[in-house]
Amino acid sequence: MPGADGDQGKSSAHAREHEASGGHRPHRRAWVAPVAAAGGALLVGGAIWLFAPLAVAAQSEPAPTVTSLVPLITSTVPAGTSAVLAGPGIDPTGATVSTDGVRAFIASLPAEGVRTVEVPSGSVIRLDGTIEIPGNTILRGGGELRWTEGISESAALSVVGDNVEISGVTMTNPNELGSAEGDRNYGIEIKASDVRVIGNHIERFQNGIAVRYGGEFHDIVISGNRVKDVIGVGAGPDSRENRGEDRGDGIVVWGAQATVTGNIVNAKPGTDARVGIHTESITLGNTEDAPHTASMVAITGNVVYGQFRRSIVSENVAHTTITGNTVADATWWGIAVILRSHDSVVADNTILYTRTAADGQGQNYDPRRAPIMIYGGVERAQISGNSLVVKPGAEARAFIVIQGEGDQAPADITVDGNTGFNDEGTVTDGIATVGTTSGVRVTDNRLEGFSSAGVSLSRTSDYLVDRNELSGAGAAVGVRIEDSSGWGRVTGNITTGVGSAVEAPDGADVSGNLAP
Repeated sequence: MPGADGDQGKSSAHAREHEASGGHRPHRRAWVAPVAAAGGALLVGGAIWLFAPLAVAAQSEPAPTVTSLVPLITSTVPAGTSAVLAGPGIDPTGATVSTDGVRAFIASLPAEGVRTVEVPSGSVIRLDGTIEIPGNTILRGGGELRWTEGISESAALSVVGDNVEISGVTMTNPNELGSAEGDRNYGIEIKASDVRVIGNHIERFQNGIAVRYGGEFHDIVISGNRVKDVIGVGAGPDSRENRGEDRGDGIVVWGAQATVTGNIVNAKPGTDARVGIHTESITLGNTEDAPHTASMVAITGNVVYGQFRRSIVSENVAHTTITGNTVADATWWGIAVILRSHDSVVADNTILYTRTAADGQGQNYDPRRAPIMIYGGVERAQISGNSLVVKPGAEARAFIVIQGEGDQAPADITVDGNTGFNDEGTVTDGIATVGTTSGVRVTDNRLEGFSSAGVSLSRTSDYLVDRNELSGAGAAVGVRIEDSSGWGRVTGNITTGVGSAVEAPDGADVSGNLAP
């Protein structure tokens, strides 16, 4: 289906409802992871394969009995052990498929306590279907889990119980299994709460890590992962099709109370992917809600690069912080807060904007392309201390765009202390509003290299433009206010490289502006 950042598993009726209610589809006319296991870690060597067919080692004496039959493993792996993923039906060389053996191994683990499964270093375990990870399980190790078929429309690992940790595992999808329609392909899908996904290498999946909708799963840590070469399904920079807007995410949280910290995510070169890191409220089919529903996600200290349409997005989520990230190459927006999100903070990020005028990924949605976008009914967002650079040859509508759409109008948006620099690209305006907005505060920003206006506000009310340093590249004006109402102040700005300092309606407080 076209558009919608919502989960592909939604019914078509919900998809239509999501679209009709705004989704995140732009209007065509205007744009848009406790280690609780006892004892220390087990050292796994090459002798495992020679001397321990089941490779099940206790972390405390006595050692468990070793058997050779998969159905008997249950009685030989007591709680408090670290079980090496090896034995009948599991080929550590990757020459044969081990799906049934791995499933039987996991099913044999003790029902009580926390179970630890080790993927031994140096192994390659080939799989052709989804492996479910039950609650109270730790999956870890330095080996590789490699999916070569069977997951085009499903997950590689599916977390189906609470209190799970997946750490230090390499997961690959060398054949780039996935589908442009139907259900999505995932590296790790999370369908539970209290889950930690830490320090894994996840490569060439259509979607890397996802907290799925359906129970508003919460208390999730996704940290220190390498999500490499995300595969998008969009039709590329020249396409005019409605493709690529329902899959192709590096990390996505359709849940609440989550941290996404210190990950490196990229889109495969040449792909048309959707979002690098994405948080969104979807409560369809919830069996329960999070303690603070549709809110409290922290996206901090990540690196996102490659041609995602959007590097980082918060959609319909409250009390989200997007701080200290470095992103590059988005073809729509570097960072965006959209629709009914409220009380959000976007601070101290670095955005390198490289999208050229010839790159029209998702052009059917007619987005206003910019390093930062505030779109739709966003309320009380703080955009502060960000470093925004438009690179040579790149083109942006503005460093920051605040856009109303239909009956959704951004309100009480603070844009403070940001730096925008045009490094031999094209930037029309420094900060611009599109559509209806209100309560916009633009203060203490330093913007350089715009070609039209440093601050351009239109159809806005109750605005403040104060103490900005605006340096144009032969621009028409430093501050332009049009078709606006209510009270307004344009004070204490310094404008250079412009034809005139301020253009504002009669009745606005315009004072103390300098044009050296």
